[in-house]
Amino acid sequence: MRPLVAVRHAAAFDPEFIARHSLFWPLARAARTLDQYDDFPPVEALASVFDGCLPVRFVHAKPRRRRGTPVDVRGLYDARITLERAVPTRARSWHDLMNALVWGTFPRAKRALHARQHRAIAEQIGPGARGLPPRSPELDALALIDEGGLVVLADDPSSVWAALRTGRGGALRSTIESGTADALVFGHAIYESLALRVTPAVVAAVVLDRDDTGPGVVRAADEALARALRDETRLRSPRELTRANVNEAAPR
Repeated sequence: MRPLVAVRHAAAFDPEFIARHSLFWPLARAARTLDQYDDFPPVEALASVFDGCLPVRFVHAKPRRRRGTPVDVRGLYDARITLERAVPTRARSWHDLMNALVWGTFPRAKRALHARQHRAIAEQIGPGARGLPPRSPELDALALIDEGGLVVLADDPSSVWAALRTGRGGALRSTIESGTADALVFGHAIYESLALRVTPAVVAAVVLDRDDTGPGVVRAADEALARALRDETRLRSPRELTRANVNEAAPR
């Protein structure tokens, strides 16, 4: 059993989880809407994480499809989000709670990501299919962003991307401290790891152009990632992402 899985099953809810790591700062507003709960918030209560109109609703997840049964494309996870605006959510799940908080913080990027995943999956499933298709490089890249994505907004994205690709320690931190880039955790599996005090398994940085004339940095990251995801010529492979030390993104 992987360490995160073992901890996930054993960890009780802690309403102060957001204080466990400074990297939680983008989720602060959404998390405050759940302050009244001393235990896992009910699935129905998660709608409060949004600021304004509700782009999706959180619904109880159904049992998984039995292996070998016909695939109903419209019933798949990404399809339900895209076609019904319904996010299947498990009760009392750290993973799904973090996913809801990311939805409340980056709603544009999340909708764009799941719409693109739905299209990429639906294109590969033929009539009568009894299994999902192999993961394409595009789907691998999208999954990495969804679970382990770190959004880096940079004045010069190409130079920051090249610096991160060297794997040199401190490259991300020095870029942020110079004032030429911002970094925000997007992947809900990273947030789950931080809540459970487990080292994140994967951190995949996506480096995007920073627009200093736009809104606050959280909204800017949401809009920049949504634009990149809607452009189907981009993020076609994990090669467009790069590993990064997530702790170097922590504010000082």
